[in-house]
Amino acid sequence: MIRVLHSVSNMDRGGIETMLMNYYRHIDRDKVQFDFIVNKKKPGDYDDEIRRLGGHIYQSPGLDPLHYPEYLRFVQQTVAADPRIRILHAHNEAMGLYALKGAEKAGLPVRIAHAHNIWIVRDYKWPLKMFCKQLLPGAATHLWACGRDAGIYYFGKADWERRGQIIPNAIEPETFRFDSAVRAEMRARYGLEDRVVLGHVGRFDVRKNHERLLEIFAAFLLLEPRAMLVLIGTGRLEQAVRAQAQTLGITDHILFAGLQSNVADWYQLMDLFVMPSRFEGLPVVGIEAQAAGLGCVFSDAVPEEVLLSPHAIQIPLSASNADWAAGLQRMLQQPCDRSAGAELIRQAGYDINIAAARLQQQYLQLGGEV
Repeated sequence: MIRVLHSVSNMDRGGIETMLMNYYRHIDRDKVQFDFIVNKKKPGDYDDEIRRLGGHIYQSPGLDPLHYPEYLRFVQQTVAADPRIRILHAHNEAMGLYALKGAEKAGLPVRIAHAHNIWIVRDYKWPLKMFCKQLLPGAATHLWACGRDAGIYYFGKADWERRGQIIPNAIEPETFRFDSAVRAEMRARYGLEDRVVLGHVGRFDVRKNHERLLEIFAAFLLLEPRAMLVLIGTGRLEQAVRAQAQTLGITDHILFAGLQSNVADWYQLMDLFVMPSRFEGLPVVGIEAQAAGLGCVFSDAVPEEVLLSPHAIQIPLSASNADWAAGLQRMLQQPCDRSAGAELIRQAGYDINIAAARLQQQYLQLGGEV
């Protein structure tokens, strides 16, 4: 049995973390085990499940500039302390460089950099992140990404075309298969039986563009006064979004649902999934929503690879709120066989049962077990 050490921020219910847990639940853990380096001291939503599945969680000193030397030593010592750790798999975007370098210092021969996005937020670390991004291909032995655009963004076109590999953000399609009984029960529970329900799943941060989503929804209410917007997730910008809803006068039409462990049931009550993100790699929630048979409207900042269903479209971020609202209305008017979504996602290559078996075999080969 080999152990794969994943470097993450922390194991909350974000897209990267959910993708990792999908794979973790479906591999043969007698052959491949996952461990996690986490950089935030806040406990993660998945921590208890990870421990139940046999994984270890290693608390790092944090990716603060003052702690970089200590962080490198921490990774080096963590890898060196367990000879069963054969692979370091970094998911920290540009800052994953430090986990990769620490593993390199420990002599670990397999170091994977995994790109999950197509943009870097311009925060106070932005110059350092851009510098680290240039060094990623040299620090990693393998370059993986959720999609081609993310791979090219983080590793450069030449390195990606030479060494890159796509690891699909796979899901369990049956979990999300449309169920009319669940839909009726969920809509009754939340008083949405006679409403047109738009939905969004995502952390309240700059990337997800909730500010624009509310503006679009306010315009849509002019066309469909019975509409409701369901927002699933939490995050540092939630209070600002709530305040914006108050300013726009649409608070009574928004359900802030918070974090939900049964997201699959929430997709059932929706009529349309809307995601006007400023940037994305390849969002897991977009795959889930299509598996639930929903019509989906994404911004043009979401890679085209997410368009797996004939009922999924993109609208430019440059389009007006009125144009977005009209586009949502047209999508709702299109006939859509929701029961076909799960099979469509399976055929597109996003079935976790197949993808996890492939990833497990690759890990075993890289770890010298095959």
